[in-house]
Amino acid sequence: MSGALDWLAVGDVGEERSADDQRILGGGAARLAAHAAALGARTALVAKLGDDEAGRRIHEGLDRLRVDLRWLRRAAGLRTTVWHDPDGGAAVRRVERGADLALRLDELPPVSVSAALTVVSGYSLSVEPARSAALGALTNARARGGRAALLLDAQLLWWTNARMTRRVLEPAIAASDSVALQEADARILFGPIDSRQAVRLLADMGPRLVYLAAPDGSVLLREGGRVIAYPAGSGEAAPRDRYAGAAAFWVGLTKRTAPRKAAADSIRYARSVRRAGTPRQLQASL
Repeated sequence: MSGALDWLAVGDVGEERSADDQRILGGGAARLAAHAAALGARTALVAKLGDDEAGRRIHEGLDRLRVDLRWLRRAAGLRTTVWHDPDGGAAVRRVERGADLALRLDELPPVSVSAALTVVSGYSLSVEPARSAALGALTNARARGGRAALLLDAQLLWWTNARMTRRVLEPAIAASDSVALQEADARILFGPIDSRQAVRLLADMGPRLVYLAAPDGSVLLREGGRVIAYPAGSGEAAPRDRYAGAAAFWVGLTKRTAPRKAAADSIRYARSVRRAGTPRQLQASL
């Protein structure tokens, strides 16, 4: 591939496994990239896999979606990260850490690689060297001719490193033009406060846009000093993939869709994804 990218997704990649050993694509950056590619965005993933069977499965799946994999590296001697029930409670959630948190700052593409949006997953802020790579990606977004976007993932960050969560997120939030999060992430950062207040507090930390998704699929968007609510459709099932809505919102922005319309459209896309870890484009072939 050549030419400018719509998306440069930076951060974690792995395999998710359920209690009955179903295996799907995992990792915030990888899942966001997969949805973006399924929605037609020209997307590259900057991440690290282990040199193992799980890594090969992930590489093949992303390649089928036509994600640009020039910067998806294999780490010799390391295994691919494996998550067990990451969307479950802390008592059942488990991670076998692997190569993705070994991503280094010097492994980012040169700033001559332009991208309309650099999207970073917050879980990558949990440890070095991935933390420096994630912060470097956000701060270099403008040099690439685009803007920076952060998926907070505060819930996973708190679970792995509670003491550091707020401290590592604050500079990343300040460097971002837009931030996306779930209600559970807001509770980790600010405690049991109203979701509208949470998006206002986040906006005060620097981002121009704040996108908050509720478990039922409804969305709050903070833009230009206002908080706009987008209710989920009545009688419909809750979204099955927590990454789908944020991905669709950011793809809309890269297509120059107005933020408010992009937020409304994101609800429809999130509800159309029938299986977590399986973007709509892949579902047709399953």
